Amino acid sequence: MKEGSSSTLFPPDSKFHPSQDGLAKRRRWLVVDFDGTCTEHDTTPLLPRLAAFATRSRSSISQSVGTGKDDTTSSSTNDSDGYNHQKDLQKRLDQFQLLEDEFMRRYGEARSNMFSNDNDQSTSLYDVLDALDEPSCIVTEMVSESGCLSGLGHADTTEVEGMLTLHGVTETDNDTKERTSENENIREDHPDDKVVVRLRHGCESTLSRMLLDGPTNPNKDVHTCLGWSLAILSINWCPALIDASVVQPVLRRRRSLMTIKSCDTEVPIWSNEVDIDGVVTLHVPGALAKRDRILELKRYIKQDCDQTKSIIIYVGDSSTDLAGLLAADVGIVMGNSSSLIQIAKSWGVQIVPLKRRSEHGFQSMVMTDRSEKDTEKKMLWQVDDWKEIDEALQEIDELWKEA
Repeated sequence: MKEGSSSTLFPPDSKFHPSQDGLAKRRRWLVVDFDGTCTEHDTTPLLPRLAAFATRSRSSISQSVGTGKDDTTSSSTNDSDGYNHQKDLQKRLDQFQLLEDEFMRRYGEARSNMFSNDNDQSTSLYDVLDALDEPSCIVTEMVSESGCLSGLGHADTTEVEGMLTLHGVTETDNDTKERTSENENIREDHPDDKVVVRLRHGCESTLSRMLLDGPTNPNKDVHTCLGWSLAILSINWCPALIDASVVQPVLRRRRSLMTIKSCDTEVPIWSNEVDIDGVVTLHVPGALAKRDRILELKRYIKQDCDQTKSIIIYVGDSSTDLAGLLAADVGIVMGNSSSLIQIAKSWGVQIVPLKRRSEHGFQSMVMTDRSEKDTEKKMLWQVDDWKEIDEALQEIDELWKEA
């Protein structure tokens, strides 16, 4: 495992970089977690399988050009005939299962210790969240040392797309049909090499609709948003998986709704990453790193927009998201994580169903000037599905139009 750099949110070539003018035009941000928020389940257990598929792909290429075994298979199980995919895959899965068991053991101990010290008034919420992230950081180091993800860093978004069976996405536009055909050709030698990723119902449609700009949206049947931007903030180790599972389907859906063939919409992915040797670099180690990313985005917007109203909404599902949820202007909890709810309750954070927002000052919260907002707010909103978020976003747009 390697520590991530302290670089800014946006690379120099990003339209959102402080040297550009993108942030001045984009004052409304929806930042979302990936695993469990956009997806129905944690996708981390899929990574060793994807790594094995990527390794076999390169082993096949190497053999086809007569170069023999390349360095991407150095940590894989081989037999006398060369690379053995089934042995390699099983070895990776067995290693990863042991590491998952180790994580659950360590996390269980950390959680037990946390709730056994309820009367310790000197412990802050952020101390607790940091302590709960420690097992993940330790096990991530063990994952890097095991090599069970070696080869995964080779796989780009296009290759990962070819390994996925996505549920919860719209397969109607020409771009999607062409992509599906291309990926079928790429994987025709190994039709069983698919992993299943299920997006939460309404995730793709909500995220694609919120990226529609009023002046350029020809689809009058779809509610147009007022210049929202989207970013993904995740502790997942594979940005290519995030891109292939969420970002690209959302952008394809957006192009379909706007009846255009291409667009330059930029969706930043702030996550950890794994290299070709299976070593994980932690750019976003856990809860406090997520909070810091939200606060950094706030600072960028404030510098670029001066006193103009802006809003950052963060959607997450677990205790790792809690600090980021509290740092955002509006924090929305997806689902009913027992850990998140218990921790929030212990530190006086109220979680209110978003359906009851009219009873709890939601409109005032989203319309208040940034300088007047509490930095330590004690209220979060809870939803069961993306439809509730979509309705709230439409309400916010109407409020901002009136203002």
